[in-house]
Amino acid sequence: MTDEARIRIFDSQGQDYKQAFQIFLDHTDQKRNARKWLERVVKGLPNRRAFIDAGAGNGEMAKTFAGSFTQTIAIEPNTYLLNQLRQALPAVEAIEQPIMEAQPTAQGDFVLCSHTLYYIPAKDWLAHIERLVSWMAPGGVTVLVLQHRESGCMNMLHHFFGHRFELRQTMDRFCAKHGDRYEVTITMDPAHVEMPDLAKTNAVAEFMLNLLDLTNPPTKREVETYLTTHFAQPSGSFKIPVNQEFVEIRHGAVRAG
Repeated sequence: MTDEARIRIFDSQGQDYKQAFQIFLDHTDQKRNARKWLERVVKGLPNRRAFIDAGAGNGEMAKTFAGSFTQTIAIEPNTYLLNQLRQALPAVEAIEQPIMEAQPTAQGDFVLCSHTLYYIPAKDWLAHIERLVSWMAPGGVTVLVLQHRESGCMNMLHHFFGHRFELRQTMDRFCAKHGDRYEVTITMDPAHVEMPDLAKTNAVAEFMLNLLDLTNPPTKREVETYLTTHFAQPSGSFKIPVNQEFVEIRHGAVRAG
């Protein structure tokens, strides 16, 4: 089997990655559903002084919620993405450092880390979550967002690479370590990405599989067979569940999610 017959390995700043990600965004309700869910959280906050967006990317979420807070702090170590954020949101305080090195200038009433943990080794998740929580103001909330471990995307990753992003396991460790210092609630919210044809579905699958550092990518034929078997619809379209898990962390007593 030739290298050309395998799926692409993306550079996160390359054009192929951006195009595949845009196809995903154009055909999913994941971002819209996340906004609605997070808007309910923000409306329920007793104070809206500071919003900290950890792993802010190009500022999409920061743009959504900045107007609800007196101060917005965006943390993003990727220079390319942070420059986009600065152009779109010049009033936002931008910190070009990873989470473990960043030092926000205010405590956050809302600390958000949305779909960022994929790019951090799982062994370091607990330390990162503790760092995020350390920025949380009294009465505030820290929210982590990640795909559910058994969403269609995560099942595909597990099929080809034997890997899952196990956020609940990390939260179990967090709760065991910190006892009743924090209240932790975990909610699963459904979402899908639905494409009209196999070509677009292949591009989205490549984007999803590139959440891992690919050293031995599957062949295009293997991926197409998996997509057709698991996600093809009678209409000829393809529908992949990309359900999200929302973790809320607050000061107080821990309860089961």
